[in-house]
Amino acid sequence: MTRIKLIKNKDALLQAILVVIYLVGIVGFSQAKFRDTLLPASGIVLYLSTLAIALASKNKIKFLVFMAIAFIIGFGAEVIGVNTAYLFGNYVYGINLGPKLLNVSIVIGLLWGVLALGAASIIDQMAIFNRWKVFFGAVIMLGVDLIMEPVAIANEFWSWDGENVPLYNYVCWFLIAILLQLILRKFKLNEKNKVYNTLLILMIVFFGFLNLY
Repeated sequence: MTRIKLIKNKDALLQAILVVIYLVGIVGFSQAKFRDTLLPASGIVLYLSTLAIALASKNKIKFLVFMAIAFIIGFGAEVIGVNTAYLFGNYVYGINLGPKLLNVSIVIGLLWGVLALGAASIIDQMAIFNRWKVFFGAVIMLGVDLIMEPVAIANEFWSWDGENVPLYNYVCWFLIAILLQLILRKFKLNEKNKVYNTLLILMIVFFGFLNLY
């Protein structure tokens, strides 16, 4: 079996595993009798998602370098936000995303990297975005946050001081997303990757579907 075929088979397996994980999540979260059981595993799903794209990455060094950068920037911004409200607004993390450090769920640092890589990969495969890849990559990341917020709040991943998510949250999200997309492009850490695409699409479907409940 050739190396290319092995890679394709591995990617297909990773995509299938991700589809099963997120379909189980959709069914479980949409059913009240299963939701309470699945909620504590929410953070684990994000860890598994990160592992899946790590295994699928074509250049492991570049992947690890960017994820480290994204973690430092994303997690650092969240620490500032949660503890000072200078970024995003007044909010706190709940218990359903797993262990915390400095009042921020650790997995959130990985989420920033996962979203950035997925958005960049999808943009790279659409010629229409050739001139504005950084901007539209950030737009995709912001779009995910828009559909993620209601689900996250309803399931106590995090909560805001007040009934509505402040506009300032989205401004900060977009600016940090722009920064991450710039880093990806500047240092050529992005890659076209079908597993990245699949994961981002599954996350959009997951949060989009659960917004209906």
